Amino acid sequence: MAIGLRAGRRKQRRRQQLFILKFSALLIGLVMLGFFAYETGTAFAQREVKSLRKEVAALKIQLNGVDSENQNLAAQLRGAKDQVVDWNARYEKDVPNGEAKNLFNTLTRRLDEGVPAKRLNFIIQEADAFGKCSNQPAERRFILPTDEKRNDNNWVSFANTSIVITGQGFPATDVDGRARPWFDPKREISMKFTRLGGKTDEIKGLLPLSKSVLLGETEWRFNVVSGPQGFVIVSGDACKYP
Repeated sequence: MAIGLRAGRRKQRRRQQLFILKFSALLIGLVMLGFFAYETGTAFAQREVKSLRKEVAALKIQLNGVDSENQNLAAQLRGAKDQVVDWNARYEKDVPNGEAKNLFNTLTRRLDEGVPAKRLNFIIQEADAFGKCSNQPAERRFILPTDEKRNDNNWVSFANTSIVITGQGFPATDVDGRARPWFDPKREISMKFTRLGGKTDEIKGLLPLSKSVLLGETEWRFNVVSGPQGFVIVSGDACKYP
């Protein structure tokens, strides 16, 4: 009886020792597995960190390159703006505008028409700012037509009919919008100055208008203003040319 009891206790003790041994082995295995996983994760993380650091370094290099390129572009832009300012200044200085541009265009056209440059230069040099005029302007008036019809009442002449002046306007309207038989002085009109031989100059605009016409060695200076209802008044003064 006692022998059987001792044998059962030894068997139970061996089972306990075996359990402890298995549990210890399992625990050691888990610890080793965790350590291995930790080491693996650390190594992987270090590789990732190294890779990210390389990428950051590459991005910094790219950023520095972009910043340098932006600075170069900004410098080029400033240079381009300076060139634009310089070209504008040169344009304003060298290219005529306003009355000077009109004079330049007239000179170019007259040269193209075959007028010698010496002749044009002589005329410009001899031209007087005010001209030697008679200061006794002749005055004529006529009915300004609003259509193409011509009669003895809608033209005048100067210099013994060597200069014939005609014109045309837009008809005035009443409060109901109906056209009246006289021109509207508040709207643009056209005036034609025809010299002996058929050469005609035309001007357009709002009254008053002015025009110079060259006839031989005489410059006729005309002014056109609104007169009584339906009429325009033309005054002409003869001046020495040039």
